[in-house]
Amino acid sequence: MKRGVALGAVLLAGLGLSASAQTAQTCKGQTITHSLGQTCVVGVPKRVVVLEWAYAEDVLALGVQPVGMADIKGYGEWVRIPVSLSASVQDVGTRQQPSLEKIRALKPDLIITAKLRAAQNYAQLSAIAPTLVFDSYGGESQYGEMRATFSRIGAVLGRSGTARQVLSNLDARLDRVKRDLKAAGRGGEGVVFAQAYTGGGGTPTMRLFTRNSMVSQVLERLGLVNAWPAPAQPYGFSEVSLEALAGLNTRNFLYVTQREDAVFAAPSIRPLWQGLPFVKANRAYALDERTWTFGGPLSTLTLANGISAKLLGR
Repeated sequence: MKRGVALGAVLLAGLGLSASAQTAQTCKGQTITHSLGQTCVVGVPKRVVVLEWAYAEDVLALGVQPVGMADIKGYGEWVRIPVSLSASVQDVGTRQQPSLEKIRALKPDLIITAKLRAAQNYAQLSAIAPTLVFDSYGGESQYGEMRATFSRIGAVLGRSGTARQVLSNLDARLDRVKRDLKAAGRGGEGVVFAQAYTGGGGTPTMRLFTRNSMVSQVLERLGLVNAWPAPAQPYGFSEVSLEALAGLNTRNFLYVTQREDAVFAAPSIRPLWQGLPFVKANRAYALDERTWTFGGPLSTLTLANGISAKLLGR
């Protein structure tokens, strides 16, 4: 099974290279380079389908409502940004297995998806409409990749000026929070950032964000220090049990949990939790449960505002 998947990936890569060369020679519009090669996009797309939340957010931040999107319900539960998704946007199934029939029926002129899932359906999606594939976890900097992808999507949609303004607004806010933290004497403080949840087997788990993650790089941008010493991980976090709390050496602990899954308040964990130095010092801070740590510039802005609110009390 694994050998077959690997062979398929190699063949896909080979086909992508040859298709890319042909695309560059014959394209009468924009030739867009993405994670699986190059795609020709003619004109300015008006009917966009997005199959990953981060790219849905990117499109919304640019002032464009997609015609179709994967897992709208989940997006509403996990992502909080200051731009609403229109009620007219059609759900096209899950991010893992979107419905090709529903996508085709929407007659899109652009599809945007994630490399994490595209190996399964890239050819089929490309047969429906020009398809761009991006990799949120590629390279050494998820934050840098987020900005580059957002700018590229802005160019494709004819909204490069809007993209520059959104990123400029983000930079201005990050700079302000950094100055405020420094003025409050909190610049340079150590922070561990966790996303905690109870898994399907009932086992509480923490994701502790590593230095290549969006979260860590935002902390650094704010003049803080990621105190989780683990090396970079493919998706930007280490998964550990709650027992690892006892070994954390950090001044501050920021975390995101869901209201119905308050893992740190569970009876089996509460004694350990209440004895932790950062809890005793009132330096354990719960961020809004819809603080999305894998999104675009607006989620990054929400994250920075949440950190500011907790560490500065405003």
